[in-house]
Amino acid sequence: MKREFPPVYLALILVAGCVLFRLLNNAYPDYVPNVSPLMALAFVGAMYLPSKWGWLVGPVTLLLTDLAFIKINALTDGSGSMFSWWTAVSFGLYAAVGGFGVWIARKKSLLKILTGSLICSLAFYVVSNTFSWYHDVVIGMTPGYPATWAGWWQAMTIGLPDLPPTWVFLRNGALGDLFFVIVLLFALDRGLLFGHEPSRTAPRPA
Repeated sequence: MKREFPPVYLALILVAGCVLFRLLNNAYPDYVPNVSPLMALAFVGAMYLPSKWGWLVGPVTLLLTDLAFIKINALTDGSGSMFSWWTAVSFGLYAAVGGFGVWIARKKSLLKILTGSLICSLAFYVVSNTFSWYHDVVIGMTPGYPATWAGWWQAMTIGLPDLPPTWVFLRNGALGDLFFVIVLLFALDRGLLFGHEPSRTAPRPA
């Protein structure tokens, strides 16, 4: 009988691949697309890994990547700055995305997964832009966002002057997340992706 691929090995491969992609994107932005597989990994990975710990794959990958960035910065420009508040907010956000993935996995379908990916992209966009708006208001950056609901809406739509509209980042992020979701489904569950019987590539013990 064919032995099932151990989930922990699958998790290590997915995490290592995501960390490597983000590091390459940081080192070679002109050659590696400015999108990240992290959201797709947090969402889809939680569906196909054991539910007790699969929801942590996104937050753990985030922390490993940030640690690598800190080490690289320390060796290159000497900064080596510690984690920011945004890292803490992101950790909670990716943990919530993982929990959402576990919930979707109970009765998953391709439509639910693709719709869920768009929801996750929108959630990340709203949270990150709200954080950016709040950060500008608190430290008084110039030019910055007004400390009003109009300023918050500006952060959600057109952004700051002389910069691309923030909705462009939502579009690019959502398309990138969908791409990596499809890539992960192709690797983990071709049956679901192509409308056949679900595969058994990645079992989900409780």
